[in-house]
Amino acid sequence: MDVIELADANLAYRILPVERQGLTILRIPKDEAKFKLCKVMDKKIAPKGTVQIGVHDGRNLVPPNDETTVPYRTNDTLRVSLPTQRILNHIKFEKGNLALVVGGRNAGKSGKIVELQNGTATRPAMVTIEDKTGSKFDTIVNYTFVVGTDKPAIKLEAA
Repeated sequence: MDVIELADANLAYRILPVERQGLTILRIPKDEAKFKLCKVMDKKIAPKGTVQIGVHDGRNLVPPNDETTVPYRTNDTLRVSLPTQRILNHIKFEKGNLALVVGGRNAGKSGKIVELQNGTATRPAMVTIEDKTGSKFDTIVNYTFVVGTDKPAIKLEAA
């Protein structure tokens, strides 16, 4: 989800997983380079009662609200402005939303979340995703990254 911007050339790119190829650099529109999607990994109460949101890239974000008004949950996705690091909005991790698989054998695939299955002590939580062809596949929750509700918030493939 990292964004690379070449200001002199007026070009912007995003690093994304591609099915059966690993990572790729995808050219994105200039307006899309102004934000980054970040998966919420954890939420903590820091000293003095402030809320810290730990995201997938190792950063901690501090929303301007107090703990009772912070609606973000683990596995939700935050849309963060670049370079100010302000949280613009968020996308919930729930059935019906669009997800990109970022790890495992299905890395690079995307589609609509159709089922969520709780994990057990011996089995991780799972997600069933339906891709644009109608095929369904399962992956673990840790490998999914919510990218939109009705349509992806970012460009996912070359046009």
